[in-house]
Amino acid sequence: MRTLFTLLFLSAITAWSQPRFVKERADYEGEEVMLPFAFEAKSESQEKINASCRLSGRLDSGELEVFQLEQQNVAAYPFRELKGALLSPGYVPHYFTFFPMDLPGPKYQATLQPLQEGAIFVAEGIVFLGDNTNIYFSSADALQSLLAFMNMNPTVRIRVTGHVNAPAESKLSDSQLMTLAKKRAEGIQDYLISHGVSKHRISIMGRGRDGVKYPNPQSEAELEYNRRVEVEILGF
Repeated sequence: MRTLFTLLFLSAITAWSQPRFVKERADYEGEEVMLPFAFEAKSESQEKINASCRLSGRLDSGELEVFQLEQQNVAAYPFRELKGALLSPGYVPHYFTFFPMDLPGPKYQATLQPLQEGAIFVAEGIVFLGDNTNIYFSSADALQSLLAFMNMNPTVRIRVTGHVNAPAESKLSDSQLMTLAKKRAEGIQDYLISHGVSKHRISIMGRGRDGVKYPNPQSEAELEYNRRVEVEILGF
């Protein structure tokens, strides 16, 4: 009897410790239910693509956990926010951020764009604060996703463009803003080079006020977008 109780107890602990995705469903009258999290990548012609997913999740405590998923159907932990990138050779990385409660179903679907000269994407998750040129610590996963993209496509050449938040009341000149933006791009270039990417594959530039999307940002999201990092495919 004691052995049976021990086995049942261990089974319960094992089941509870398994990765799980928690979502409150209105049709379950507010009950929290466990749902699997699946990601699916498709081409523009809607053909299925084998992709890997670099995923980071933030808990309510503020802790951040990073993990890489190679399967098409996986379970995710009960994070309050999920960020990541879908990666596949020959395609532009697909970055995403969402709150689990906002996901309409247990599957995240994305259409990946094929690599082509002139394609531009925003490396979401690479964060700078204020007028600082230092890359914020929470940017680690987004930088690793960019590095993984470069390693998956070893002949791709890119241009990294740094941007700044430049509200109308900013006292910095346009020249100073462009220097700040370029230094941010340099930081990303240094990261990639220090992890084995040839310097000949990366060029950089910075943009000042002409690259600002929101002159008077009203939210943290608008601030972050002003300080975005854009990556342009220069060739193969």
